[in-house]
Amino acid sequence: MAATRYETKEKTSIEIYGRSGNIIAHLKNLSTTGACLEWAHEEVALQKGDLVRMTVILKAVNRRHNMNAEVVWCEGNRSGVNFIKSEDVLEKMVEKG
Repeated sequence: MAATRYETKEKTSIEIYGRSGNIIAHLKNLSTTGACLEWAHEEVALQKGDLVRMTVILKAVNRRHNMNAEVVWCEGNRSGVNFIKSEDVLEKMVEKG
């Protein structure tokens, strides 16, 4: 059974592990297991299988929240990610070799 998704417009800064630079995107929807990200520029190079660290900027409460995730699909200027535990990031990086 899929997790319930909630529409949102929060900004997120995305760091792709193993690459330099950050991508600024918007969370289109969010659930307990993942999110859909959307950005303005088509040339953003997120790829299925990328491991990322997302910093979600919560303006309304003046806070930031960090999450790790794996890109599970890409389509144009949107991608879907599944959240992963911080302790699993290194293991997944080693698996990718």
